[in-house]
Amino acid sequence: MSLLSRSGPAPRPAGPSGGSARPSPRAHRLMALVPRTEWAYRPRIVATAFVIVTQVFLYVLLWRALYDGSAGAVGGLDVSQAVTYSVLATLMGTGRVIMEGASQETAQSKIRDGSVVFWFVRPLSARRYCAWRGLGESLYATAWLLVGLAVGVACGLVAPPPSAAAAAVTVLAYGLGQVVFYQIGLLVDLTSFWTITSFGVNRLAAFAQLLLSGGLIPLWFFPEWLRAVAVHLPFAATIDVPVSLYTGRVPAAEFWPYVAEQALWCVVLALLSRVMWRRAARRLLVLGG
Repeated sequence: MSLLSRSGPAPRPAGPSGGSARPSPRAHRLMALVPRTEWAYRPRIVATAFVIVTQVFLYVLLWRALYDGSAGAVGGLDVSQAVTYSVLATLMGTGRVIMEGASQETAQSKIRDGSVVFWFVRPLSARRYCAWRGLGESLYATAWLLVGLAVGVACGLVAPPPSAAAAAVTVLAYGLGQVVFYQIGLLVDLTSFWTITSFGVNRLAAFAQLLLSGGLIPLWFFPEWLRAVAVHLPFAATIDVPVSLYTGRVPAAEFWPYVAEQALWCVVLALLSRVMWRRAARRLLVLGG
């Protein structure tokens, strides 16, 4: 695979940050990119459902075996809350990770075939293009979550939230968590402009996301020193915070510090991604042709 082009910013009708000179009134149609791609490749839908159902089934068996019929609480949760946490964490984490990159509109894939240059010459900026696509991806993942939640409640695997207030703050925390989810994925993807392949970075980020978000093991089971660090990382904002609010692990009346930290990570990661977009526009690496 040869290097065909390595130059400064590609020609585009905007500044180095990728700002759009002529915003497209139809940019919102990009939200349908991921759902339409999934629908075009229907076996992916079956595969996604199979992976989620399998993981939920195994986690339910695991938690029930660990509690072994005990009615007591472990780590502040009883068996019903633990199963609810695990099911929701799987729906939020696994579904979103599987769907990321489903449209193959990632920087890595575009750099490989050379079409990344079109990100910087469209009337719509590359940053806004990815943001609209990411919003559609998030809404599609949310649809999977809602379907799984409805099935889980109907099957008795997911307990309802302890109160209407808990449900309301969970929705807020989930929305902020999705923003953090998108920003983390975007930052990892943008590293492709500085590396020949982002495979290693993707693997490392996926492992960190799975472990430190509470998607694999609830954070309160971590050693105290690790938990004290993990709860303040952006990964925890994606899954642990909304699921902890839903299950009542974090009382609804005490949600402000957690939501405020989520909002802070949204701002910090957004600023960081903006800086990376500016630098990426000045460093265009194209592989393939």
